[in-house]
Amino acid sequence: MDTLMTRFYKHYPHLKHNKAVDSFISKQDNRTLIEQFLHEPNAEREYELNEAFKSHYFDIRFTAYVSSSLYFHSVNFDKKHRTYSERHPLTLDKKTDQGDGQAFIDLVPDQSDSLSPFKNFSTLAECLEDDDLLAGYMALTDRQKRILDLAYVQEWSDTEIARSMGVSQQAISKSHKKALNALRTLLQKKE
Repeated sequence: MDTLMTRFYKHYPHLKHNKAVDSFISKQDNRTLIEQFLHEPNAEREYELNEAFKSHYFDIRFTAYVSSSLYFHSVNFDKKHRTYSERHPLTLDKKTDQGDGQAFIDLVPDQSDSLSPFKNFSTLAECLEDDDLLAGYMALTDRQKRILDLAYVQEWSDTEIARSMGVSQQAISKSHKKALNALRTLLQKKE
């Protein structure tokens, strides 16, 4: 192949280091046409070689045109989409009136990223490390313990706890507060 290219560039020295010609020569069919032309130069073979190169060059230019066209259309589409989004924001994308630059979506908690420290426990007794607090928890009634377990380990609301226990939400809220007050009183005495 080296001798073929040497002979080719001897006939056409101005084509040396031309990227289009290099890519044309890289294809086996085109190398065969060049070899035939150099072996037996005549008008017919030169015409075939020229037509093959024109076709190859058209493909290069067409591909470049389509690529740049796609690029500019995507840029314009992005500009139009961004302009429309700025003019017609979704409700959650609108800025809050608090003047801090936050959008409403920034205020929505992420449910997938649960920060529950008690995820691997079933009761508060399993996760309490403070001995005084554990003693106070153990001194509560079974009902109060169950309410605290459901509220803090399972992260249920008072309404959900009430529904599961078959009582009113107010009764659960009252028992919940009473249990917390009992723990607070116990801890204050220890201090």
